[in-house]
Amino acid sequence: MPKRKHAGRERASTSAAGGETRALELVTNLDRAIRRLILSGAERAAGPSFSRSEIAVVDTLGAEGAMAMGELAARVRLPVSTASRVADRLVARGILHRERLSENRRIVRVELAPDGRRFHQAALRGRISGARRMLARLSLREQDELIRLFGKIADSALE
Repeated sequence: MPKRKHAGRERASTSAAGGETRALELVTNLDRAIRRLILSGAERAAGPSFSRSEIAVVDTLGAEGAMAMGELAARVRLPVSTASRVADRLVARGILHRERLSENRRIVRVELAPDGRRFHQAALRGRISGARRMLARLSLREQDELIRLFGKIADSALE
C-alpha cells in the first residue's frame, strides 16, 4: 500500500513539472507569435518607433477609449508617475491628448489624438494581417478552436 502513495506523489510531482513545462512552452510560443505579429506590422508601417510602454498606452487607449490617467496606469501595469512620463512623451509627439476634468481638476483624462488613432489603426491592421497568415496554416475547425481557447485564456487572466 505505501508503494501506491509514493507512486501517487511521483505522478503529482511529474504532473506539476509537466504543467510547468507546458506553461513555459505556451509562453514561449505566445511570445514568438506576438513578436512575429509586431514585426509584420512594423514592416508595413515604416513610421516612428515607440517604446513598449508607449505601445501599451496607445494599444490600451485605442482598444478601450479615453480614461483617467490613474486607470490607464493600472491597465498597463505601470506606476502613475511612469505612465505620466510616457504620456508626456506621447503628447509631445502628437499621439496623445490630455485634459483635466472641469468637475475635478485633480483627474487627468487621456485619449488618442488623431495621429494616435491613425497609428493605432495602422498597427492593428498590420497585426491582423500577420494573424491571418498564421491562421492560414490551420483548418477552419482548428482556427475556431484556437480562437475559443484564446478567449478562455484571456478571460482567466482577469480572475
